[in-house]
Amino acid sequence: MVDAPKLPLVVCVEDDEPVRDALRGLLRASGIRVAAFASAEEFLDWPDLRIASCLVADVQLGGISGLDLLDRLAGMAISIPAILITAHTDVAAGDRARNSGASKIFLKPVDPADLLDAIREALEVDPPR
Repeated sequence: MVDAPKLPLVVCVEDDEPVRDALRGLLRASGIRVAAFASAEEFLDWPDLRIASCLVADVQLGGISGLDLLDRLAGMAISIPAILITAHTDVAAGDRARNSGASKIFLKPVDPADLLDAIREALEVDPPR
């Protein structure tokens, strides 16, 4: 018997609980396996960190920011396709996000179809672990 391939795991890091719950619900309703965390620190402490197939993170988190999270992951030699979301327009943050490896950055409120398209694109580039 051959095991079915694992479904990709999308990790959401968002400190705003209603937004985090909405992201989790959107992904689950779309058939995407999801793990959600309230902070970058919580995610970094997670023992299964390396099984993430895609990261969706808020730029403005309490504690470690989404941008700093990408830098920390790079410093740990962990490469996860990343999509950032933010409520603030900041050209410097957008440039830093792209330089830190984020494939997309979206302004809140995020259009669900656009976010799902970006996630699917990221998963195609980096197959599930």
